[in-house]
Amino acid sequence: MSNKKGEETQMNRKITAGLMAVCWLAVGSTLVAQEGGEASSKVEQLEKEMHHAQMHSDAAWYQQHLADGYVEGYSWGEWATRAEAIKQMQDKSIKFNKAELSDLKVATFGPNTAVAHYKFTYDGTLNGTHRARAVICSDTWISESGEWKIASNHCSHVEGK
Repeated sequence: MSNKKGEETQMNRKITAGLMAVCWLAVGSTLVAQEGGEASSKVEQLEKEMHHAQMHSDAAWYQQHLADGYVEGYSWGEWATRAEAIKQMQDKSIKFNKAELSDLKVATFGPNTAVAHYKFTYDGTLNGTHRARAVICSDTWISESGEWKIASNHCSHVEGK
């Protein structure tokens, strides 16, 4: 009988250890999901701020939030560096008559990387050329010492829009 009691005790320990492992996994998953949710919300807010800054040629916002090495790919096939993007804001060479941001979604990849993708429909003058179109865009964000910065932006023209 004592052998049976020993087996039961050993089985209870295994069950308890298994349940504890499952609980720790659940707690860890919840913390990661909350962290991802916080990052996602922060990047979503920054996206909205960025489009507001874009509409108002707010070069200071761009100086604060563009990462070193930032690159932007325009829907008409040109690239801009961080310095060029900031200069365009300072020169006010991008002016929008109207613009709408829609379908904004943010995916996080660990605690320091997020990608926002959205549709941007606008009518404006960009570097002296009038453009009225819809584009789909993706922005890559990185957290540097707790501060989110945009590392890359790329937009593609949606045909017929």
